Amino acid sequence: MDESIVGLLKGVELFSELNEEQLAMLCDLVVAQNFTRDETVVLEGDDSVQALYLIASGSVQVYMTGADGRETILSFLERGDFFGEMSLIDGEPRSASVRTVTDAKLLAIHRESFLKLIRQSPEIAMGLLSEMSKRLRKANRQIGSLSTMSVSGRVAGTLLNLMEERGVRIHTDGGKMVTVIHNRPTQQQLADMSGTTRETVSRISSLLVRTGAIAMTGKDIVIFDEGMLQEKATKG
Repeated sequence: MDESIVGLLKGVELFSELNEEQLAMLCDLVVAQNFTRDETVVLEGDDSVQALYLIASGSVQVYMTGADGRETILSFLERGDFFGEMSLIDGEPRSASVRTVTDAKLLAIHRESFLKLIRQSPEIAMGLLSEMSKRLRKANRQIGSLSTMSVSGRVAGTLLNLMEERGVRIHTDGGKMVTVIHNRPTQQQLADMSGTTRETVSRISSLLVRTGAIAMTGKDIVIFDEGMLQEKATKG
């Protein structure tokens, strides 16, 4: 049994209620796969490989491609996150594509093995339902923002989503609490997430920096005024 894999599985919320015996059983089911940067892991509409993927290292982006060929990024996932759960449950083709952002090591659990495990460990099914509910709520918010919000509201909403997914709360030297988003997406990626152009994201980001709502420091985004982002996202 690979202790490093067991350690990773323990940190995944989906498997947090499993005991040592169940974790050992799960560890025996995973298949490690290495991917290079910008490599497609799963493709929207494909049904050839039905598996749940856990991210052991690196990061990926989940996206959909419109009829015009334009990509909309749904989320970024990192170590400890998972994807592929929908096709795993219903056996239908992939609802979105996944591409690596960096070199990545993924742990695959194929459908039949996973379904067998769920029957033996109902705790996993409850964890899966909880996570799918969270993702559905997020998807609903994204759909609503893309259809009704102004572009500045959409960009603010994207930053709030990133805060929720990846934000780390820290104290500044002055004692103020701020949120840091490490390894921030590129402006093109932010544009793909917000349904706009890179130039527009650059303009709105610059405005948010000037007003003191955020700061761009190296590869990070620092959120100083979450309330201002909330206001822009709410007013649209």
